[in-house]
Amino acid sequence: MYQHSDIKTSAAPSVSKGYVSTAFGQVHYRAAGTRRPDQIPLVLLHQTASSSAMYERLLADLGRDYWCFAPDTPGFGGTDALAERGTIERYAEVMIAALRRLEIERCFLFGHHSGASIAVQIAHARPELVEKLALSGPPYLTKAQLEKLIPTVTPVRLEEDGGHLLSVWQRIRAKEPSAPLELSHRETVLNLIAGARYPEAYDAVFAHDLPGQLPELGCETLVMVGEHDTIRASAEPAFAALRRGTLRVFPVGGTYICDREPGMVAEALREFFRKGSGEGAESEGAKRP
Repeated sequence: MYQHSDIKTSAAPSVSKGYVSTAFGQVHYRAAGTRRPDQIPLVLLHQTASSSAMYERLLADLGRDYWCFAPDTPGFGGTDALAERGTIERYAEVMIAALRRLEIERCFLFGHHSGASIAVQIAHARPELVEKLALSGPPYLTKAQLEKLIPTVTPVRLEEDGGHLLSVWQRIRAKEPSAPLELSHRETVLNLIAGARYPEAYDAVFAHDLPGQLPELGCETLVMVGEHDTIRASAEPAFAALRRGTLRVFPVGGTYICDREPGMVAEALREFFRKGSGEGAESEGAKRP
């Protein structure tokens, strides 16, 4: 039904890689943990223009308690690009197709930044598929934020002198200057691999009706964000739009919170998935169903 190989990574020995074939092409993924019929799987969707590599440390941690599946978005990482220009709706359709091939009928769903948009679209389109939803830095963007962001998202254009390499590096470093150089290098390479399609997922996020879909979600939803996230201001509006929501603001963490604070993120997810929305949120905002 699908290909799976136990290719080990140096960062996280318990994380394996594989491919699942869909009508849209091959979806590359990372996985961790042992799949059991009595357990709900955990699906993790990455930010753009990264890949499931950003979840290696988180997968190694959460794999102790869940069977985790982290696919690459179409056109990013190792997943085949779409024949047409991507939209959040289409990205979600591809992810749903991959889950169907893996016979995942119900899951915990987690998304970071653009991955959060895809996760909301999945929960909105296929509510029966999502047991609980967790969103890290959901891009609930105002008109002013969009007007500022849109001009900054341009495709990578190859230059004879290699100047594009430095420009991508500088853009990545500007997101989180304190990030380890190895992390910035990985993200720079992934952005370069995305090439001319780099802006595609950003444009998809800008066009996605996240504010309209959040109030219509029926599942319990956790909104989390690090205090230093580049879209920190989106957390409270996203939380306020939910019918059944919990908000957690971490005193540390930014764009790469899943890479740099995997233990903190893992514990927040465990608490939410085990106890449900509204429980155990003393210092954070919470709305009970």
